Amino acid sequence: MRKFLLLVFTIIFTSGLLVACDEASVEEVDKEQSDDAEAAEKEKEEKLAVGDTVSFDDMEITLNEARIEEGGEFDEPEEDQFVVANLTIKNKTEEEQTVSSIMNIELKDDDGYGYTTTILTEGIKGQLDGSIEPGGDMRGEIPFDVSESENYELHFSDPFKSGKAIWNISSQELQ
Repeated sequence: MRKFLLLVFTIIFTSGLLVACDEASVEEVDKEQSDDAEAAEKEKEEKLAVGDTVSFDDMEITLNEARIEEGGEFDEPEEDQFVVANLTIKNKTEEEQTVSSIMNIELKDDDGYGYTTTILTEGIKGQLDGSIEPGGDMRGEIPFDVSESENYELHFSDPFKSGKAIWNISSQELQ
């Protein structure tokens, strides 16, 4: 009987975990809608560029700029340089949304290495972390300590859902 109850509990627990996982809704904003299925599929595969806005689970996310930052007196990159991403997020939902630069955002280089946010004491206008009220917006910057690369990809995702938005950033675009 004990094994049976353990089996039933395990099945219910596993089912609950699978139901809790969801897929994020990711759509580029300001694109003309097409009835052609092929064009819609091509649009989903298209990578975003600096300045583009994407709708991600009813939040509009814009990569405003990306630049190289020298840092300050106490900021020395462990890799080659600091790359700073400046983003704006607008909450289009009826509920408060939480954004975490550590959990939601990653920068990847040409070789596929991923970098999470780092601490930069100078040269950052404001961090991109916290809650956004319904209808509100948040703008902030995220520094990354990265190796030099010809291209980078900025990934925005929700760790509890599948799907992500990806912006391409060429080294020539870094100010």
